[in-house]
Amino acid sequence: MGALPWLLLLSLLREAKGGSGDGADPEEVVAALQESISLPLEIPSDEEVEDIIIWSSHFRLATVVPAKEGHLAAITVTDPRYEGRVSFLGPSYSLHISNLSWEDSGTYQAQVNLRSSRIPSIVQQYNLRIYRRLSEPSIAVSFETSGDGPCNVSLTCSVAQAGLDVTYSWLSRENAVDTAHEGSVLSTSWRPGDKALSYTCRASNPVSNRSSSLIPARPFCTDLRYPSDKASASFCLLTKALLLLLLLVTLAVGL
Repeated sequence: MGALPWLLLLSLLREAKGGSGDGADPEEVVAALQESISLPLEIPSDEEVEDIIIWSSHFRLATVVPAKEGHLAAITVTDPRYEGRVSFLGPSYSLHISNLSWEDSGTYQAQVNLRSSRIPSIVQQYNLRIYRRLSEPSIAVSFETSGDGPCNVSLTCSVAQAGLDVTYSWLSRENAVDTAHEGSVLSTSWRPGDKALSYTCRASNPVSNRSSSLIPARPFCTDLRYPSDKASASFCLLTKALLLLLLLVTLAVGL
């Protein structure tokens, strides 16, 4: 029984700190460079709001006093970096940022001050990451042969100004089944008589994905002559020459 008063005291101290949501990990959100993002605010419908304060990183971004009967909402943007680029979407006054730049990345905190004595404030946090939308991947090809072995082909996929968190994969279709290969480099081989395969590189980041055009591996090797091919070609030419010579001799004798 003696522990009960202490538990009640600890509970009251926690409530006195207010700030529902304090200490919680920020919600991760992503957006594309030069595009827009909305950071929603969740305000209990049965609570009366006194004002809303939005923080960007370590600087106050804006203060919003919600509209009341006979009065419009009062919005004051205090960070000049966001002038003309932010708006507050009703009825919860979610933060909307347009024309995003790299500098907009970071932590945003929304503190909703309530008139309630039970929950004096609600805090929501977001960690915004900005990415560039990817352009079409480009493919670099290298190949080599050794003796009568196969033609080894290496395909390297890359995207200009790719930035961070880009993943690459290769898709090929064999026997009516799609096969995936992870990584920016694909190594394969081909020899005469093998089934010709084609490959597509797919590049992805958190805000976009792009695919390359279809790349067939065989054409890079068809101009190469393997020793067996060379022997067959030489034998064919020799046979044609002998037949032509025999025909000329026959014609000469007949004359």
